[in-house]
Amino acid sequence: MIEWDRVAELYDIYVQSDIDISFFIRETRNVSGQVLELMAGTGRVSIPLLEAGVSLVCVDASAQMLVVLQKKLTQKGLSARIQQADVRELDLKECFELVIIPFNSFSELLSKKDQKSTLQSIHKHLHEGGKLVCTLHNPTVRSKLVDGSLRLEGKYSLEKQQLLFWGLEKQQPNPCIVDRTQFYEIYDQHGYLQSKRLLDMQFCLIERQEFEEMAQESGYKIVDLYGDYSYSKFNSDTSQFMIFILEK
Repeated sequence: MIEWDRVAELYDIYVQSDIDISFFIRETRNVSGQVLELMAGTGRVSIPLLEAGVSLVCVDASAQMLVVLQKKLTQKGLSARIQQADVRELDLKECFELVIIPFNSFSELLSKKDQKSTLQSIHKHLHEGGKLVCTLHNPTVRSKLVDGSLRLEGKYSLEKQQLLFWGLEKQQPNPCIVDRTQFYEIYDQHGYLQSKRLLDMQFCLIERQEFEEMAQESGYKIVDLYGDYSYSKFNSDTSQFMIFILEK
């Protein structure tokens, strides 16, 4: 699992995507009870869902990411149940109508053993007929960016400072695993480097057939598969994402 604690206070600066927010608001709209959000991080998805009236349980393995989330909830006058837990060994002793894993976070589980353990632990937390929304990269499209090139992925203005965010990705001998290094550079207003840190991480490019087999073996029925957040049909050659709707 990625050590997000090391960059928790920077995360919201460089991760500002809202491409999936309308989708998750729509998916959670008719849920009568609490929704379980796994790998919730600092609440990029959680905050808009709470603002839309969704009752949430937010789970993440990173204590510092959850500290940031709680601070944001307090500032906005929102509330959610927050719990630090490993999704591979989830034991909340309750069941939900809907579980979501946004932002391709399931890909941080590198081994088939961890992936299957997670699917099984989620299965135990679903009511009969309950659904899991799991978002993944489409390996065919995502792998084209894995070329060993160092890329400046964004410049972000801070108070009298600037954050430069870089990324470099290399394929492991195992073609499913990608090594990614993220570099964070903070410069003052005169262009002098004030601090620098890096985060080494890995993620897994899971093939459609492989995921579907794991899901079925773990007790799920595959209800839908979308290629984007506007509910387009998945195209293996062109879709950026694989958005699975699974049912217990």
